[in-house]
Amino acid sequence: MIKLILCEGKTDAIFLSYYLEQVCGWTHKFPKEDIPKEFIIKPSTKKGESAEWYRKADDFLLICGVGGKDNFGSFIKSKIVPAMIDGNVFSKIAIVTDRDDRKEGSICQSFQSMLNPIVSNVANNVWTDNQYSNSFGQEKAVDFLLLIIPSDKEGALETTLMDAIAEVEYDRVIVDSAKGYVESIAPNASKYIGKNRLKLKACLGVIWSIQSPEKIFSFIDEQIRSVKWEDSELISQCFNKLSEI
Repeated sequence: MIKLILCEGKTDAIFLSYYLEQVCGWTHKFPKEDIPKEFIIKPSTKKGESAEWYRKADDFLLICGVGGKDNFGSFIKSKIVPAMIDGNVFSKIAIVTDRDDRKEGSICQSFQSMLNPIVSNVANNVWTDNQYSNSFGQEKAVDFLLLIIPSDKEGALETTLMDAIAEVEYDRVIVDSAKGYVESIAPNASKYIGKNRLKLKACLGVIWSIQSPEKIFSFIDEQIRSVKWEDSELISQCFNKLSEI
């Protein structure tokens, strides 16, 4: 079977790939000629899109970063809906998105509209059964999961990662101090971190610069993969349903 995860951007895609490899047994290392030919995708680097294939036994998983939360709609309508209507490519589809300051109900309604007519049953952190008609008028089925991060408060993936880091008592002081520092400097750095989303990213960067100062100039993927997220109870709870993909 072929499965799909859509997320916002690079940080999300790297984290999800790491977690699913470590916890669920998916691997990025397999002959590229084995990539399913049912769906050929060419991500636009100019738009910040990404697409990477993973494999577990006879199943394949495609993780796509759509280039930001405002790009979900165009990505889904131009690439995913046609693939499902014409070829019923994916048996399972999951979307991981930041909560930010939005209400859960409005997020669900938004994705329900974007995924029409493929998905009509949308709920947070629940796999739902959906039926739709393909281009030949045949009834097809797809399982769908919407995962809103964090699960219980405003914020983004970075919020959840910082909460996971703070599970360790020693690191909790670092997390709290980093948050305080970013908040204190934000009024004088609005050119760079004038939005809450950017403050979160800056805060996570400060934490990593303290925990691993020798890696501060490393790429984000190395920073993410240097943390054993699979040991975090919070991360396990948050991504429990996604691990069922």
